[in-house]
Amino acid sequence: MPTPKRVTPWHTLSIAQGNVIQLVGLLGAAVLAWYAGQKGVCGTRWMVASRLLAYFSEHAFSHWLVGRTLGIHFTGYGLHGTSHLQLYPPGMRWVFSRLPFLSARIDPASLRAASPAARAAMYAAGTVGTVIPSVMIPGYLWWRGVPRARGFFIGTNLWNVPLLLSESLRQGGDLRRAWQALRERSG
Repeated sequence: MPTPKRVTPWHTLSIAQGNVIQLVGLLGAAVLAWYAGQKGVCGTRWMVASRLLAYFSEHAFSHWLVGRTLGIHFTGYGLHGTSHLQLYPPGMRWVFSRLPFLSARIDPASLRAASPAARAAMYAAGTVGTVIPSVMIPGYLWWRGVPRARGFFIGTNLWNVPLLLSESLRQGGDLRRAWQALRERSG
């Protein structure tokens, strides 16, 4: 099975730099969500800002956190636009090619040496780490009574449907790679 073509990053960050950026982003998203919940009627903009900040901070960090916990080593983080442009329609393709996403850069030897279960967990962590905040942030703010939070909750979770399909079905998708690692284990 051919390996998906890797995106060339605009810039490479060390693990420490990438982790600091993402931890600050995740903590900032939590603070913004809390603040939006305190503002009540005026919290809608803060709710959107919270989710966007989390969106740019959760995926690569989740890969690193789970992978590192299970013994997989990383060489750094790549900063670049989306790694799967072909999935977006032309207008969105232009936007997503320019948004600053981080990708965890895995040490290939470490990945080969890891158990299939560790590889599966590391691959799945990115998608799981994206879905959880898209449920929790709008869900918390809906519970707090922030206007339009229910619609935001529905919208962010509808966004998860193509995410889950893409990560499950496309060549190189994280959930597909996790499944392949698990199949390797049982095979």
